[in-house]
Amino acid sequence: MSEISEDSTPEMKKEEDKLNPMAIATDVLYGAVKGLSGLFFKAFMDLKIEGKENIPLRGKAILTTVTPNIIRDMLIISQVTGRKIHFMLDPKLMKHQIAGPVLKSLGMIRGTESKEDTEPIDKVFEILNEKGDLVGMTPEAKHDREVQIKSMAAIIKFAVVGEAPIIPIAIYTGKTKILNMFTGDGIKVKIGSPLKVEKRLNREKYRAERYELAEDIINIIESLKEVPEAEETNNI
Repeated sequence: MSEISEDSTPEMKKEEDKLNPMAIATDVLYGAVKGLSGLFFKAFMDLKIEGKENIPLRGKAILTTVTPNIIRDMLIISQVTGRKIHFMLDPKLMKHQIAGPVLKSLGMIRGTESKEDTEPIDKVFEILNEKGDLVGMTPEAKHDREVQIKSMAAIIKFAVVGEAPIIPIAIYTGKTKILNMFTGDGIKVKIGSPLKVEKRLNREKYRAERYELAEDIINIIESLKEVPEAEETNNI
């Protein structure tokens, strides 16, 4: 079996992955699920995506939103780019007897279970730094604001260490014509500009600023959901 040297580039490692039967099977499954879910969202929920140009064609980035439904939003976010996105999901979900194995085979990553649990963290940095790929990390809307900010602050730390920009994404619904036949709730996605994070924010003495930025990112996601008055009038 061929070995990858420590100074191999992300492009060289991607070539190695292409020859890995497991990686091939994972990519095929990911493509199938993405394709089928995309057809469903476009046909029955009139999925519209704005700001695709903010997703890099090459190189690493962390995609984030605040999600009320992690599985649905994971499938929706997968539609914003032709590239594969590795999502970090709740450990409980990844341990589910049915959903767990499927999500793992799609290339998803489980979240950490304790401060000593470093395996998922190492996996994220492998994806960002060695493969130069995209990672999705999304605080859940079911938690209160304080917990959401804490989760986003943790994502900022990943961005600093992984030297990756954070891309905020808003997912929301709006009235639209479904199948050009009847009015229903359609899904809209707006992708914000990539945010570069200062390295100093990873230091403990800048913790307050890190949390301020975390709240700012959540506010940006909320602001992306704002619908222009003209659009609201057209949807009435």
